[in-house]
Amino acid sequence: MAIKIIHVSDIHFGSGESHGRINPQTGLNVRFEDFVLALTKCVDFALEQSVDVFLFSGDAYKNASPEPIYQKYFAEQMKRLSDAAIKTILVVGNHDQLLRATQSHAMSVFQSLEVPGVMTIDRPISTIIETRNGPFQLIGLPHITRHQLMTLDKYKDLSAVEIDKVLVSHITEILNKYYLDLDATIPCVVTAHMSTDSALAGIEEELLVGYTLTFPTEMFVNDRVDYVALGHIHKYQVLREAAPAVVYAGSLERVDFGEEKEDKGYVFVTLERGNTRFEYKSIDPRPFVTVDADLTGIDEAGLQEALEAKIKKSLVPGCVMRVRYKINQDQMVMLDEERLRAIGKEALSFKLSPEILPSHQRARLPQLTESAVLSPLSAVETYLTEVAPDKKDRLLGKAKEIMGRVQAELAEGS
Repeated sequence: MAIKIIHVSDIHFGSGESHGRINPQTGLNVRFEDFVLALTKCVDFALEQSVDVFLFSGDAYKNASPEPIYQKYFAEQMKRLSDAAIKTILVVGNHDQLLRATQSHAMSVFQSLEVPGVMTIDRPISTIIETRNGPFQLIGLPHITRHQLMTLDKYKDLSAVEIDKVLVSHITEILNKYYLDLDATIPCVVTAHMSTDSALAGIEEELLVGYTLTFPTEMFVNDRVDYVALGHIHKYQVLREAAPAVVYAGSLERVDFGEEKEDKGYVFVTLERGNTRFEYKSIDPRPFVTVDADLTGIDEAGLQEALEAKIKKSLVPGCVMRVRYKINQDQMVMLDEERLRAIGKEALSFKLSPEILPSHQRARLPQLTESAVLSPLSAVETYLTEVAPDKKDRLLGKAKEIMGRVQAELAEGS
């Protein structure tokens, strides 16, 4: 019989709260309640479908020392799964790990309490999981960092880049040994929390805790593997459709405007040896809406009405909205921001972000605001979009490689 699995990742309780406000009835941030609701919907579906396995591919919280309220609401959902006898697999992600040398992590409590049916992956593992619909083989990898090698004497003289190469080789060898021991008649799932070389990165680059490295997608391709459940990349994407299917579930709720255009949800997997299927399920996340306006060429008499019209056209009740507008310095007196905020009162969060151009001078690239250049890669992307859009993807890829090497060398010297 087929084994039914929910694949979910990157819940990040505690993130994104700057876009919310306190709910006076509960005392909780409304955005945190959104994240709780997203996980609740996911668990509801698991219970309705009587799934066999709930597979979480890492990053439960925004950091490895979560506030008690975050742990409470996460544990409540895990208990619902345990009470329903649904096997629950928790992969330790980079946000779940403490950077200092320690055996503890944000999932340790589930190990200490020995919660029935809950398994935590904090080291490479290959095992067989028994379910109501038969067994499946599981290979699991937590988030891998160079710190796990840097403490060993035989690697102490290697550079950070060299250690990364050793790590990739080491993990590839571990996987290949696991593959050799697999039973070709039993379905197999591999799960890991990592970046891969064929994945499209998203906002997680801005949320990184510590250093991360990239692994080759091909390391997961083996004729005895049926499904690869990945976490860490926030954008849902399918790297391979089959033999095996390689899938990032993406984050469960929008963390920031970097995920504005991405749907959020989880993956429903029907696992069968040689016939695995999967489908994406949306949790219908709260809308994030950006309004962009260039007011520099508009007659002052129509300035207010022009921006108000743009806001009204895009406003979705309950959304998180930002209004970015370029305006000349001498036009500012013609704009009534209180009227704009009154129009945006139906939004959960409403933020005005003016870019004021000096009347005597126009910036060559006004998109490169102070906030934009806080992230070097974002600044490079903005610049390339303006001056070389046809070459942007290729040049941005090279810029990321250079930044990766710089970060590696800086980490080596620290």
